[in-house]
Amino acid sequence: MKKIILVFIIFLLSGCFNYKEVSDLAFISGFGIDYLNDNFHIILEVQENDEETSSYLLEGSGRTIESAIQNASLSFNKNLYFINLDILLISSEAANKKLPNILDYVTRDNNFSFNFNIAICDNQKHAMENILNKKEIFGRYINSLFKNTDTNVINIKLDKLLNHYLNDKYDIILPVFNIIEDNIIINEAVIFKNKQIIDTLNEREMALYNILNNNQKDYYLTLENNIVFRTSHYYTTIIFKKNTLYIMPTLTGTFMEFESLELNNESKIKEITNKVNEEFNSELDTFIKKIIQNNSDPLGFKRLTKIKDLPNIKYHINTKIMLENKSLIFKSVGDNS
Repeated sequence: MKKIILVFIIFLLSGCFNYKEVSDLAFISGFGIDYLNDNFHIILEVQENDEETSSYLLEGSGRTIESAIQNASLSFNKNLYFINLDILLISSEAANKKLPNILDYVTRDNNFSFNFNIAICDNQKHAMENILNKKEIFGRYINSLFKNTDTNVINIKLDKLLNHYLNDKYDIILPVFNIIEDNIIINEAVIFKNKQIIDTLNEREMALYNILNNNQKDYYLTLENNIVFRTSHYYTTIIFKKNTLYIMPTLTGTFMEFESLELNNESKIKEITNKVNEEFNSELDTFIKKIIQNNSDPLGFKRLTKIKDLPNIKYHINTKIMLENKSLIFKSVGDNS
């Protein structure tokens, strides 16, 4: 009986205490950081506690990130709570000039988790307001975008960014948010050298990055005559042997579209599969050369080779194309005219 009473008392005391704490918190779902005129400019998306789809923005500037946050919340009577943060947006200017300060702030403050996405965005307010106007919470929307898409976005969270930032065998890569016709599009990524943005990757190059990292996303390769090869799965092995980096992707997939081709013919299948292999190897070779010329290593080649400068790396590409189910390949029944 005494134990029951004791548990009941603990429940009452802890319940009231936690409820009061939560009621005093402002949950931050989106966080934008820019750097202008020697000042940090920040945007906070504050989620309303009582409405799942309601949030609003606070803005502030200051010499430090902390002072900018304080200035944004001067008239605010709640404690800002970043533990549920979904997305941190960093402008190109802030990334190039103040990335060490930003990472230092979000890692030293125990009010942050390590599980939020990070992206480059130079139109942060426009991006946030665009989603808020649709009665959605920006941070949650972006979180869902990263989780539920098979398109070739680069998904970087704080823990992975820190791992690359603190490791001299890697260089940083971050996705870029662009706004096209009021839609947020993640169709680019930036790569860094010496913690500075050095070049941009397009959608095709992002797809190749994901293939080399075994991040399962959709990959399409379009040949002449409207033949489209689509992967269902891929796996890449990379080894360093006899002073050469061997890059060995295996792509498993099928032909999705074709026009009046005898694909039920074994020799024709082999011919087209070889063409897929040739086109993919060419595309991958161009991508790797771009990485090497920039001497930027988001793929961690230096970790495997122990070579300090990428231009000194020799590499060989050996791709294997596998058809998922040959029985699904048949003659086109479309218009043959």
